[in-house]
Amino acid sequence: MKSFALMSILLTLSGQLVAGPFVRFGYGYSDFRSQDMSIKHEGYPEITLSNYDPGAADQVLFSAGYFVNPHFRAELALDMGLASEDTDRVTYSRDTSVTGELSAEVYSRIFLVNGYFHFKGERGAGMFDPYMGAGIGLAVNRFEGVSSQIPTTSATVSDSDDTDWAFKLGGGLMYWMTDSFSADLSVSYTNAGSVTTGDKAYLKGVSVPFAEGLELDLETFNYGLAVLYQF
Repeated sequence: MKSFALMSILLTLSGQLVAGPFVRFGYGYSDFRSQDMSIKHEGYPEITLSNYDPGAADQVLFSAGYFVNPHFRAELALDMGLASEDTDRVTYSRDTSVTGELSAEVYSRIFLVNGYFHFKGERGAGMFDPYMGAGIGLAVNRFEGVSSQIPTTSATVSDSDDTDWAFKLGGGLMYWMTDSFSADLSVSYTNAGSVTTGDKAYLKGVSVPFAEGLELDLETFNYGLAVLYQF
């Protein structure tokens, strides 16, 4: 009976040592998904833009949360995308097709509530700690510096930012350098909703209205390197 009581106390203390608040800071890289878009002019047939790739954007990753027990942690996170201009070759089609370029800066600032499951029930200095998790939140998406170039002409499109729902799925591998300090590599999929440009293009000082702006779906695969400190 005494042995059982002692074991129970040790397990309780072990759980208390693992539980506690933490902060996490890191760098990320987001690779956007290629897609098709369209331009709808008032009174004219629709123009389609095929195979546009927004490129990639750097991220600053910050979160704060709590280890509830050895297997579970919850956090509030900010994945802050940094603007990065990208130019891509696209095909414009309206009756006939022509190859041109589309240049733009695209990025998201995503606020998430994340939950993670850690597969190992114990940890310490020198131990690896694989995990997986998911999150949901809001994304502030920005689509700016948009310009279109085809062989005969070029135009700029008015900027826009939109707020949309976002969710994230992924996992990673932590390495505990001490009982309180770790580094981790992570891979995730993020859907940050969409963003639509303004509904006007500017060509040689003339404003050309659209029926709708260019809508871009923001889906990315993300790769991150971060450090975590538990208090």
